Amino acid sequence: MNQAEKAIEEDFDDYAYDSNYDLYDSLDCEDVRDMTDRPSRFVQRHILPGLHPLIEEIRANNGAAKMGEELRCPMCGRKFVKKSYQQKFCTNNCKVKYHNKRQVWY
Repeated sequence: MNQAEKAIEEDFDDYAYDSNYDLYDSLDCEDVRDMTDRPSRFVQRHILPGLHPLIEEIRANNGAAKMGEELRCPMCGRKFVKKSYQQKFCTNNCKVKYHNKRQVWY
């Protein structure tokens, strides 16, 4: 292996693979690692006990409701019919939105 190949290999090992590197090529930035939206490895994820008390109350009521009842989604307020015993949100997107809002990075 010649000197140029060793330099390229060392450079490549410095960066973790990121599928967005191709997008960074067109930007004027010294280090692409400065442009990531991921939290630092020194930051920890914490889960909040709950969101607004009204949202938590609706969610708890939806969990206790019987299948076939018409309920209100705690995130978007849309009405839906409960199709399974564990359903608390109208769609998967609302469920994901709820759980993402409970995450805090610090």
